[in-house]
Amino acid sequence: MFLRRHRVITVFVILLTTGLAYLLGWSNVLTIKEINYAGAPTKSSESTIRYLTNLKVGEKLARVETRKIAARLETLPWIKSADLSRNWISGKIVVAVTPRIPIATFNGQLMDAAGIRFELPGGFESELPSVFARDTKSGLAAIELFTKLPAEFSTRTSAFTAASPENISFKITEGKRSLFVIWGSDFEIDLKLKVYRALVALPENSKIKRIDLTEPRSPIVK
Repeated sequence: MFLRRHRVITVFVILLTTGLAYLLGWSNVLTIKEINYAGAPTKSSESTIRYLTNLKVGEKLARVETRKIAARLETLPWIKSADLSRNWISGKIVVAVTPRIPIATFNGQLMDAAGIRFELPGGFESELPSVFARDTKSGLAAIELFTKLPAEFSTRTSAFTAASPENISFKITEGKRSLFVIWGSDFEIDLKLKVYRALVALPENSKIKRIDLTEPRSPIVK
């Protein structure tokens, strides 16, 4: 009696396992019925995601390797993280990515707050400060300076150059003329702003083209 019951249970487990395997891997019941993409900042970047995921409606849900696809997407420099989720009941798959947010262009490439440089398919439309630097550390220092400057000042600046974190320069527009400002480091920003405004306001400096504020207590104009 015990052996017969054991055999019945064993056969039932085998049939159940086989049925589930067929349902998951071969049946047309559990297939992809909808694919949603979220997080792509441009149409071109979404097209790239669609190409790399290579998912199609009608594919078996069980055969979608979510972790493998997410890892593939995360090889793209402009993607900070990726995640795939699937709903076994509705057949819906959501491909969600978190893009890197650029804070400046660094030597012609976009760069985020962590210093990661990348290209974004489709480009980035918002205006960003342009930074040219010898290394990432210097570039981040120039970007940090830009973020610390008051808006009425920073919106008139362009072409930040950083030979080092202590040697930052940029161009700024004053009416119809452009001035080249050697700022130095981001220390004593308030004092440097005060000195800059005072120098520009002097009538005798109406034709200067260069201001060196590396030492704000001993500025140099040319």
